[in-house]
This record gives sequence, structure tokens and C-alpha cells, in this order.
Amino acid sequence: MLMMIHAASHPAPPGGPPACLLRRCAWLLGLAACCGCQLIGHERPVPKQVAASRQLSQRGISELDRGDWDSGEKSLARSIELCGVDPESRRHYAEALWHRAAVAEAKGDAAEAQKERAKALAQMQEALRLSGEDAGLAVRTGEMLLEMARPAEAGRMADEAVSIDPRLGSAWLLRGQVASSQGRLDDALAQLQRALQYQHDDKRALLFTAELYRQLGRPERALNTLETLRDGYAPGEEPQRVLYLQGLAFSALGRYDDAVETYTLALQRDRPSAELYDRLAEAHLLAGRTREAADAVAKALALEPNRGPSRELATRIDLAQRSLVATRRE
Repeated sequence: MLMMIHAASHPAPPGGPPACLLRRCAWLLGLAACCGCQLIGHERPVPKQVAASRQLSQRGISELDRGDWDSGEKSLARSIELCGVDPESRRHYAEALWHRAAVAEAKGDAAEAQKERAKALAQMQEALRLSGEDAGLAVRTGEMLLEMARPAEAGRMADEAVSIDPRLGSAWLLRGQVASSQGRLDDALAQLQRALQYQHDDKRALLFTAELYRQLGRPERALNTLETLRDGYAPGEEPQRVLYLQGLAFSALGRYDDAVETYTLALQRDRPSAELYDRLAEAHLLAGRTREAADAVAKALALEPNRGPSRELATRIDLAQRSLVATRRE
């Protein structure tokens, strides 16, 4: 047993068994050893400690599903203490810790957020090791690494996920996100097209593809992609980000009235932002409606009085209004 566990903790030699098989062996052996855990299908009763661990895990997952993050985190932590060889328990515990990091970041505590993210990543990596071969876990681990600004490691996770399940759209999406973070936009677009080939209605992949088309200066393709994405939502439920990007595409194509309409909808979908009001003001300005433009930029400045782009836009609008008055006098 010790030899197999030792082997599973080190890379396989050339020509030897794949790492995923070694990880699986380690998981099964750990399952047998942990707190008296019994292997699946064993006829003897499961020890009380293991049963308690499973109950706590199920309770913790249910608590997370209800949005009770603190209770869920505690239940899952206790489950892992009792018997920590269940990948699902560790995966959900990692998500609870990741949520804790997001809360800390929202409060402005960057150091605490970084610490909690590191703990979450460690739990997810352990879940992946215990699972033996799980493309979904590899993708989620990679997503965490990418958010922690570790794209090379995230890319390796994406490659591992693709090797496990070549038709998993989220693995190709992660590859595209990694390529984009490294400035390889054409490569990123190619990876996203593979993702949509396997899951054509994936909203995340469609949104990211539209973002890439915009960055590549292809507004027509961005608009087509966003229209496909909007078809996946009920009328009135489109996310603000989708409408914002659609407004950008309309503006880039010179369709300023359409841009105004779309930005106005975006402002109604979620909390208004100075950026959105700026975009609305600029669309009005380009359409020749200086009064409406001035009203929109005033709302942007009411939200962020010292916002540089808003102030610059306000100056442009004021100059346009002065020019218009001068022209009428002539």
C-alpha cells in the first residue's frame, strides 16, 4: 500500500501508468484507510464516523445551495475532518472558501481574499487528485488559477481537461480565456469556436466570443454573436453586460439610434454605472442630439464627480453645443 501511495504522489515514469490512474489508486487506498472507510461495494457496514461525514457533506452542500455559505462551509469542513477522501466534499468546500474570498475582496481586504483563494485552490487541487480523472474539476481548478493570475498553470489544467474529455466545451473555453489573457486573441477565438462546436448555446462562451470579436475590431461578428446570445434569454431578462456589448457593436457600426436604445435598456437592467451613462451620452452626441447627451453625461458625473472620461465627454458635448448655437446665429 505504501508503495502505491508513494507512486501516486510522484509523476509516472515514461511508459508507466498515466497520472490519473495513479491518482485513482491513491484515492481508493485512502478511502480504505481513512477513519475505517469501507470500499464501495464492501459488505461490512460503513463505520459511524464515515456515515457522519457523508451526512455532514450532504448537509453542507444543501446549505450552500440555499445560499447559507457560513453554515455550509462549517459542515463541509467538519465532514472533511472526519473522512477527507471524498472529492465532492472538498470541491464544495473549495467553493465556500472561494465565496469567502469574494466577500473579503468586496470589503476591500485584498490580503484576506488572497489567503482564502489560496486555501480554496488547495482544496480543489486535492479534490482533483482524489477524483483520479475528472475533466470538470480540472476546468474549475484552471478557472481559479486564471483568476489568481496564473495563466500558465491554468493552461495546463485546460489541457488536462481536454485530454480527459475532448468534447467538453468548458475546457475549450478555458483554453480560450488563457490565450486571451496572454494576448493571443486569434488563438483564443479559435479555442472559443471549438467550445461552441461542442456546446453551441453556452452563454459564457458566446459572451466571451463576442468580447473577442470586439477586441479584434469585428463589430458585425460581435453583433451577430450577441444576437444569438440574447435569443437564449426571455425578453427583459438579458444581462446588462450583454446589452452593453451590443450597444458598443451598434456604435462601432454607426447605428447610433440602436445604440441609444440598447444602452437605455442596459441602464434599466441593473444598477446604473457612469460608464454606461457615458456610452449613452456619446451615442446621443454622435447622433447629433447634444441636449440628450448633456443630460446623460450629467448623470454619469452625479455618480462619479471626478471621473476623467465623463469630464472629457462633457467638454466635447459643451463644444458641440456652442458650435451648434454659433451655426444657428450665422
